[in-house]
Amino acid sequence: MRQLELKLSERERIIAESEARLADQERDLAEIEALLIAREQLLMASRRPAATPALISPEEKAALEKLRAELERQEESLQESKQGLRERDQFLDESETKLFEKVQAQQEKEIQLEQREEDLRARERRFLEREAAVNPQAAAALKAADEAAKPRDEFRE
Repeated sequence: MRQLELKLSERERIIAESEARLADQERDLAEIEALLIAREQLLMASRRPAATPALISPEEKAALEKLRAELERQEESLQESKQGLRERDQFLDESETKLFEKVQAQQEKEIQLEQREEDLRARERRFLEREAAVNPQAAAALKAADEAAKPRDEFRE
């Protein structure tokens, strides 16, 4: 049981560290997403005055196209990162659930074993009592065992 508790605490520590790392990554992704939104707004604003195409030079147009391609690439990367985070969260949840179920099953098994041990002691006690009813030596042994099992009081001895 102690080993299971140690394993459980170790896994909980790992999960906490993973959650902190994921929170940092989510924060980074949120910042990147905010930058992307700002760039998209800039791009939209630059597309509005399309009525005067003569004012945009070919170099500016190429730079804007390059920027748009970069934004699309970053957006795709961002989506992949979000999907990766979702998958990791799902894995952590599943792992935590499995671990909890295993610990719970172990506790149930331990309770069953304790109950069996208690039942065995009760049967043994009944057997000894029956034997003591028939055999005086067994009665004396049972009485001695009962005396030995009594809690000692230091102040009355």
